[in-house]
Amino acid sequence: MSNLTIVLIILVIYMALMVLIGLQGRKHSSNMQDFLTAGKQGTLLLVTGSYMGSHIGNGIVVGGAEYGATYGIGGMWYGVGAAISFYLFAIFMARVVYRNNYVTLSDLLEQRYGDKMTSIAVALLNAVSNIAVMAGQIMAGERLFQYIGLNPLAGAIATTTIVIIYSSLSGLWGVMMTDVIQVTVIVISVIATMIFIATQGGFSIMAQNLPATSFEMIPFDGETFIMMLGPTALFGLVSSTGFQRTVSCKKEKTAILAPVLGASLILLFVPLPVMIGMYGKALWPDAASGTIIFQVLFEAMPPLLAGLLIASICAAVMSTSDGILVTVTANIVSDIYHKHINPDADEKSLGRLSRISSVVIGIFALIIALQFSSLISLLSLSYTLITAGGLVMIVGAIFWKKATRQGALASFIAGVACVVINKMGVSLPYASVFPLIPSFLAYVIVSLMTQNKNAAAA
Repeated sequence: MSNLTIVLIILVIYMALMVLIGLQGRKHSSNMQDFLTAGKQGTLLLVTGSYMGSHIGNGIVVGGAEYGATYGIGGMWYGVGAAISFYLFAIFMARVVYRNNYVTLSDLLEQRYGDKMTSIAVALLNAVSNIAVMAGQIMAGERLFQYIGLNPLAGAIATTTIVIIYSSLSGLWGVMMTDVIQVTVIVISVIATMIFIATQGGFSIMAQNLPATSFEMIPFDGETFIMMLGPTALFGLVSSTGFQRTVSCKKEKTAILAPVLGASLILLFVPLPVMIGMYGKALWPDAASGTIIFQVLFEAMPPLLAGLLIASICAAVMSTSDGILVTVTANIVSDIYHKHINPDADEKSLGRLSRISSVVIGIFALIIALQFSSLISLLSLSYTLITAGGLVMIVGAIFWKKATRQGALASFIAGVACVVINKMGVSLPYASVFPLIPSFLAYVIVSLMTQNKNAAAA
């Protein structure tokens, strides 16, 4: 029996087990609210594992190995940014979100600004951004099929289809439960892979075959460094999945502690996939960085170990995509349709719209996935988009009492406009974070100019 056959058998069995777990999640998603909040059954283990699972499957493992092959140890900065994002959420957002039961970003904005325009705008922006993140997850399925010599388009379509089916079954509870299992298997498998690499003299091979820049912590220019670290870290303050995990917690203490634990464990784990990518580059200098982790696993690792890690990566990719799909569905069905178009809609019609939305969202994510070649660049772009349009108004809604709805909308327009202008070819300095400057200025200036107007209207 070939290594590929063994790996595929393990993958099929593993995915079947994940579907069974998803079916168990149906008892925690009897209505729309429970579907989005896991019936408020989130324990410390469940929520911590889910925080880790949101980044550890594709971004940190597959993307980390890709950037390890490309940049060396400096490829770890995306993962460091992911950990920082959880710390920021725990410090600034978790308590407020939990106490006010903000299921989505729009819940917070609507309560603070009393204006449906800002909440709808951010719901749409968040949906677009998260669809791009989901597209990044689909790229992993595409790359696995590409590496084993199958049609990559078929891999992307298969990944999308499974994600749509799974998310409609389980809701947030199933997503979080499978996150815990995936993270556990991935961490154990990656550690075992590193031990195996060490026993094969892997560190000596890397030292001999890789250039000196591969061992520099920052081997690239400042703009690349900010692109890898900044948007990912700031995304923690506007993470819609963070909002849902927080309100799913049984206790406030869990809501605050879970992202801290998740961040700390991710920091310990981040260098490992990067070193796997470096090892692959040392063995095969001409190999494609995007599929380097699969080449290492298929060609340099024992079949059982390779099968477990590939299966857990694919399952984590799908579980992360499921969580995103639940979030985007909440933006469309709850934040826009139910709140502002048809407040009298019953659970049956909302459920039907959720299923339709899942299919449409999945198709859009698939189309985006087929347009990009760099995984982490796509993820960074999605984080840049939501932070550009939403970060200032969301943080300001909590910490600045003088903010107005006009200022919030101006902030949104200024930030998103900068992203669009940059994508149209106008070069902006440090484009991944530059939009925050005009967004902040517009927020403050317009809010101060409309203070008296809002007071008179009141």
